[in-house]
Amino acid sequence: MEKREILSTEAFLALSAEIHYQLAAKRLNRPALLALILGPARAPAQIDLLSSVVDLLNLGYEKRRRRLGPAAVLHPLRTAALLARSMPEPSILDFLGALLHDKDEDIVESHLGPEQWSRFDRDYQALLERIDPDHRWYLEERISLLTRREAQTYNAYLGGILDHARAMPDLLHVKLADRLDNTFDVNVARPGVNQYNFFRTVFELLFVPVQCTVSTEDYHFLPDEPEGVQILSNLFKNAVFLSLLRQAGLATLDATTERLAGALSVASIRVSQWIALEIFASRVTDPELQQSLLREVMTYSRDGGLSAVTRKQRGGELDGMFLDRYSTEDSVLRKKQFAALYQDKELLAKMAVVFIAIFSCFLNDPGFY
Repeated sequence: MEKREILSTEAFLALSAEIHYQLAAKRLNRPALLALILGPARAPAQIDLLSSVVDLLNLGYEKRRRRLGPAAVLHPLRTAALLARSMPEPSILDFLGALLHDKDEDIVESHLGPEQWSRFDRDYQALLERIDPDHRWYLEERISLLTRREAQTYNAYLGGILDHARAMPDLLHVKLADRLDNTFDVNVARPGVNQYNFFRTVFELLFVPVQCTVSTEDYHFLPDEPEGVQILSNLFKNAVFLSLLRQAGLATLDATTERLAGALSVASIRVSQWIALEIFASRVTDPELQQSLLREVMTYSRDGGLSAVTRKQRGGELDGMFLDRYSTEDSVLRKKQFAALYQDKELLAKMAVVFIAIFSCFLNDPGFY
């Protein structure tokens, strides 16, 4: 499992902090920032274009924040950095697609106001003029395909990307890197300690007569409900995306896709482990109840529940979870359903362990979805 990580959680947080530190400098050192983003990847031709894109993103995102608090401009920069760490020689089009993938969704006139929007649009058009005409057309097509339209369901949006993935593998690479950054990003709400290993904790609960219980004094930082809802949304989205990827026969499209899909599974496992440990530390603290929850999920998994998560006919508490909590097209209702799941800490603990099993199946079984 470790070999499938592009970055560990700690390395991601360090990279994010370094990028933010560069952005906060009185005078932006563009070569140093680009070196951070490029990492081990070979610099593409026309690297000077990337400096202009960084300036453009700083202008477009201004001082806006992501849902969990960090500067919004970090997301496209980190997405490009993750892409650079998943392939040895990204092209200039790979980087431009990663840096600008959210442009049409995030940078709009209503956020910037007429004057600043006019300046942003002028600078963007000037940037396009510096790009080879063929590359310019490809870039704008990719930005369009990576933009989720207002009335578009998430599954339909992903389907559009997958429909074009064989002809445009870079489209798939950018979307996987985007999902990976969104999954890593929730770690801003977690502590910087790792005293407890989830699998060791489970082993001790199930096999050791005297357990070393997870202590609230040592390990306790369960996110508030808004952050918890965002974490659940990411995990459900990742499971759906990887399933659609497998169903479309695209999970092994190329080495970069395999590497990013594996890294997304590992990152999802890490987040799920963290949530399960936090619940065991602070909300579901009785070892006998913890053992009961683990045994229930183990039975559910071994009886085929992981490949039947969308079917309610089985009648178990975990059956139909995706149908009940995720599949509605009403985003307000879906958030309420996630909030209800997050408030039910026993069910949330079970679901966190189910997610660990699901994403482990994605890693270990090439035919799983």
